[in-house]
Amino acid sequence: MTTSPFTRITRLSHRMAWLATIGFWLVIPGLGLYVLAFPEQLPYLGWVAIAGFKPRPLPPLTASAVFGALAIVSLPGLWGLWQLKRLFEGYAEGAIFTVTAARRLRYCGFALLVAGMESPLGSVLLSAALSLGLSPTERSLVISVSTDGLTLMLIGGALLIISQVMGQAARIAEENAGFV
Repeated sequence: MTTSPFTRITRLSHRMAWLATIGFWLVIPGLGLYVLAFPEQLPYLGWVAIAGFKPRPLPPLTASAVFGALAIVSLPGLWGLWQLKRLFEGYAEGAIFTVTAARRLRYCGFALLVAGMESPLGSVLLSAALSLGLSPTERSLVISVSTDGLTLMLIGGALLIISQVMGQAARIAEENAGFV
């Protein structure tokens, strides 16, 4: 027995909304746990590895600054996860080709565009945080650029365009439904 496409969309959308919700609520505690449990790994993160920071236990102020830096660069992703959750909840309720769905997809595109700047911003913030408490000769400020960021920005831009097309199609459909 085959299921209808909308039944499959509803079932999959419920699961995706659930996963986005879990991801949303685990990011910040996960970052805190990472900073507390593995401070010696932080100097090896791709953003700041070139600076050559030596692994060390982090004093509370430095650990707080590192956590803050990582949390700040996570904000666009968190906002994007929340919008993705809302998009999939709408799909699960049957609101697939709607202006609201197009708007939420547009927000996901914006989140990806901003997340594409995560590497330069994250590297500056993280290297500044890791430099706290070090002597002037040990401090570094790093600016990192990666193709991952460019890829995120391109995908975000594509989602923005797709959401515009989807929104226009939904508005036309609503307008046509008013004539019948």
